[in-house]
Amino acid sequence: LLGYEPWNDHDYLVRESRGRRIFPASPEHSLLMMKATGEIPHEGGIRMEKGEPDYETITRWIRQGMPYAPEDGPKVQRIAVFPQERVATPNSEQQLAVTAYFSDGTTKDITHMALFEANQEDMAEVDEHGHVVLKEKTGSTSVMIRFQEHVAVYRATIPLGVKMKELPKPKNFIDEQIFTKLTLLGLPPSEVCDDATFLRRVTVDIAGRLPNSEETAAFLASTEADKRAKAVDTLLDSEDYSAYFAQKWAGILRNKRAKDTYQRGTYAFHDWIRTSVKENKPFDRFVSELITASGEIGQNPAVGWFRSVKDQKEQMQDIAQVFLGIRMQCAQCHHHPYEKWSQNDYYGFTAFLSTVARKPGDQPDEEIIFHKRTAATMQNPNTKESLKPTPLGSAPLDIAPGEDPRRELASWLTSKENPWFARMLVNRYWKHFFSVGLVEPEDDMRVTNPASHPELLDDLAAHFAESGFDMKGLIRTICNSRTYQLSAVPNTHNVADAQNFSRYYPKRLQAEVLLDAINGVSKATDVFKNQPTGVRATYLPDDKFNADSYFLTVFGRPEMDSACECERVA
Repeated sequence: LLGYEPWNDHDYLVRESRGRRIFPASPEHSLLMMKATGEIPHEGGIRMEKGEPDYETITRWIRQGMPYAPEDGPKVQRIAVFPQERVATPNSEQQLAVTAYFSDGTTKDITHMALFEANQEDMAEVDEHGHVVLKEKTGSTSVMIRFQEHVAVYRATIPLGVKMKELPKPKNFIDEQIFTKLTLLGLPPSEVCDDATFLRRVTVDIAGRLPNSEETAAFLASTEADKRAKAVDTLLDSEDYSAYFAQKWAGILRNKRAKDTYQRGTYAFHDWIRTSVKENKPFDRFVSELITASGEIGQNPAVGWFRSVKDQKEQMQDIAQVFLGIRMQCAQCHHHPYEKWSQNDYYGFTAFLSTVARKPGDQPDEEIIFHKRTAATMQNPNTKESLKPTPLGSAPLDIAPGEDPRRELASWLTSKENPWFARMLVNRYWKHFFSVGLVEPEDDMRVTNPASHPELLDDLAAHFAESGFDMKGLIRTICNSRTYQLSAVPNTHNVADAQNFSRYYPKRLQAEVLLDAINGVSKATDVFKNQPTGVRATYLPDDKFNADSYFLTVFGRPEMDSACECERVA
């Protein structure tokens, strides 16, 4: 499909359909060449002209007998782009050069063979020759370069160039990184927001509700220098915090009540999530308990995820996307177009879940999840190769049939040395509080989709891992930063800024928060089936309550069919 399996391409071109695409006696009259040059019409259109280097290369190859490259021949090990990055003026241009590095130590200019794609087309354009034209929008942009299964990225920073005055005093390393970037860009930030704005913002973001009149009056009357930090701590200790973030994770982990008989399970799973959030369970432990869960949901509610996500390939895809920020879906049928992941990577990673089995429980429609004591393997349907459990980017593991491979998966997944685990979580939470992730989309973290602030992402991830994966600690670090406390009111220079965090980016209230806010100010209540009268929408455990509330459906409460937070329409 994308040139990542040349052995298959060679077979299709030379042997498939009795070799009808190739005419060795007269290469120019081969069906392959006549379609490519437009002599015979086809849906792909004209791909090359006679006499072009590519045309001459292919006809020469046909004339030589269509040989396949020798197995011991030099192979491309990596590609590099020059320049890799540049601080450029608006409306400037840059010609990129791409070099391939081979296993025998040789190099080759492959600019004319590489594929180029701009990641932010509103900031830069690139043509098929690698010629980049930057636009006027201030910030960072990138161009993705592909050749075979290899990728590289060119990054450009486009400054506004305004002379900076005094910046807000940094409170922590977040501010140091953000303000350094703003200084480089010459992009003055907005002022720090007032107390009333801060209290409303942080209460909505942490507790999923508006501050009440008593809280607001006390906060505004306080003269304590650290009252903002104390407000953050108070909110993190509240039941509203654990309920709000439990509904966030219930959506990500697909706590869907597919049948009425599932209610016992969805309530138990939601309660396990909420208790984990309330107790500030370290994130590595939370994830380990989730993906190694066995038993019946009444005794071990964490198995609720395995009931919602039954297919092993879907389980793997959700684990990769939710906890690593790696979208493996494309690699199921072919090599990932924007990453290094192959079908072997896909099925080798799925093999960790190949021994998950289920049997009927004592309750109607309930199941017992257990480890089937067999060898953990998955077959690549294309090559028929049987693959052992393999961590992404690592070697296959030998796991005895009596051992549950999910434990090895959890150990690798949550390791502080895992390059993706901490980065994914901090980026997800950064987006929760700032509306925009350091990487967008927040769960698509790849080399060809670089962060707007890569050093900050690394520092946040390291800080989170070193804290013992402390979720509340991460939230404190974010909410106590000056960056989070900047005003949403733009100044003359940053009104168009949407990626540099020179101001706070307003966001619409989530469906549950909005409904609770309307009910609060109007002193109304909603009645949800099998819930106490007056229960707030942020406390609802599963998707079934969407059917009880037209409001929640219209304003985008997720149906919990997907692990992607994009399912929430906000």
